[in-house]
Amino acid sequence: MTIDKDNIAEYLNARHLFPVPLGTEYTVEALGGGFLNTVLRVQAGEHALVVKQALDALRLFPDLKVTTDRIVFERKALEVLNRFFPDGTVPPIIHFDDDNRVLVMGDLGRKPSVEQSLIEGRVNPETAERLGTFLAELHRRTFDDPVLRAEFNNEGMQSLRLQYCFYFLSDPALLDAARRLGQRFTQEKRVLLHADFWTASVMADDTRIHVFDLEFAYYGHPSQDIGFMMAHYLLHARNTPHLAGSVVTAVRRLWTAYVQGMAHRLLADAERAALQQAGVEMLFRIDGINRVKYVTDDAARVRIRAFASRLILDDQMTVERMCALGSSSS
Repeated sequence: MTIDKDNIAEYLNARHLFPVPLGTEYTVEALGGGFLNTVLRVQAGEHALVVKQALDALRLFPDLKVTTDRIVFERKALEVLNRFFPDGTVPPIIHFDDDNRVLVMGDLGRKPSVEQSLIEGRVNPETAERLGTFLAELHRRTFDDPVLRAEFNNEGMQSLRLQYCFYFLSDPALLDAARRLGQRFTQEKRVLLHADFWTASVMADDTRIHVFDLEFAYYGHPSQDIGFMMAHYLLHARNTPHLAGSVVTAVRRLWTAYVQGMAHRLLADAERAALQQAGVEMLFRIDGINRVKYVTDDAARVRIRAFASRLILDDQMTVERMCALGSSSS
């Protein structure tokens, strides 16, 4: 069964998942870009659910087949994170339909995503600090856990990411560095990763964050997560020069909170690998197959390419040096 706006209420009611009186008016809203999944919010009054179905091909590239096993890993990741974090940090699981690859979750509300806030020019450094704290706790609590390492062998999605997000570069030096980084991330399995930890996968208000979209979750190298989030902040710094200073302040607080939270668990190569991941992801989001829509200016693309290339190739780059470079409005 393929869910859509027309049959979702029937699907939920048949499974007794939507406890509202017969005849109650409800709304159905599509969430996200629908690149890999169908995601619908169904709401009646104050009661709302989010229903996610994994597609077996990318909508923009229907010939590219993708394993639907990812939604099984998402369910397992939500089970783990709901044990670790306060209620409302990640969605609660309401129902899982393995036959149809459908996950029904509690609704986290209508708070803005961090991505939308950045697009609108609102930068909250406390949100970035909370993201670093969240990520450090996830990584620290799952560090070198043999059970989780065996359980989260999400190789299908990691292979997809390796192929399309690390091998797309045309510059030989950048391509070589990205390939070596991708291989390291594939081989070194140290913590449970969110693995798609970017600004559109988090909602935030003045007091807390809410994290979702865990279908890439797997056991890997921790720098992939922190570098991924850095990248999406830094894209806004390079795209919108007048925000550069405040965005870089947020990145510094993100990294500082992460380092403090990891403490002795911080890997020796974490900083360098995170900066390289940030650079690769920045280039992927302007030159790869899944580009951010808000970068529309050629001059911004030139700034992003130059900055990201330094993150990848400069072996002396540190977060502090990167912040000094990134705060420039040029």
